[in-house]
Amino acid sequence: MILFMKIALALFLVAWSGLGLWMLVKYDRLFGRHPDDPAESSGARALNFTQVSSVWFGFFAVAFYFLIR
Repeated sequence: MILFMKIALALFLVAWSGLGLWMLVKYDRLFGRHPDDPAESSGARALNFTQVSSVWFGFFAVAFYFLIR
């Protein structure tokens, strides 16, 4: 059972890393200027990126911790 959980966590980390790579490739579309809202500030975009990256790194760290534990 533990081996099954570790395999599932490893597959999750691979998929999670793929999602992170996709977000980096699509960075401008996801976190760049919004075409419908030109008045959006750069601070609002930076806050959005910070929140997304914090959640991404947090999930990655927790999953990695349980994988090596």
